[in-house]
Amino acid sequence: MARSGFELRSVAKEKDALELAGQEAFDVVVVDLDLPLDGVSLVRRLHEQGAAASVVWITSNTSNELAATAAEVGVVQVLHKSADSKALTRVVSLGVEQNRNLFSMLRAITRSAATTQSVPATSAKNGFASVLDTAVQDGAVVITKHDAPKAVLVSIDRMSELLARHEPNLKALTQEFDEMVARMRTTKARAAARSLFTAAPGAFGEAAVAGAKKHG
Repeated sequence: MARSGFELRSVAKEKDALELAGQEAFDVVVVDLDLPLDGVSLVRRLHEQGAAASVVWITSNTSNELAATAAEVGVVQVLHKSADSKALTRVVSLGVEQNRNLFSMLRAITRSAATTQSVPATSAKNGFASVLDTAVQDGAVVITKHDAPKAVLVSIDRMSELLARHEPNLKALTQEFDEMVARMRTTKARAAARSLFTAAPGAFGEAAVAGAKKHG
């Protein structure tokens, strides 16, 4: 994993993993279930701490029951220990990508707000009423942990505005579709379609060369 460019931290006990996750922000946590620890407990306690890391389990005893348990607690993948390093690298890369996409979404939401304040998770917990008032007035409040965004508290008005921006404009799509169909029904379009299906192989080659010259 290190050779693949990942920055690693390694611990052997659950309490050490929880302590480390409380001190630093991680994209992925890989848990060896063959070690003397409770993987389910670890995942749940990580979530309780507010850790946003994706969790991957590796074990020498995979089963359908284990896979179901993993899905229930939010583990992204269960790998057998016989899997090669490339498989683990792909899974970890996916977990990193998911976390980075989450952060990108949070940044997009905060950028769209008229004004945005950032508060540590501890302050948000201890003074939630004040944070809520700020979100209602200013549009959004980013809640951070170790300087990394973990959540955004967004007002209903701001959320409605965000959703409206990204909803597909059905009228515009319908109009675009109708215009495309109308163009296909013209005499010129029909003649072009007939010539396409009756063209000789050489004609396709000439058209490709002409197209390449036109766009080259």
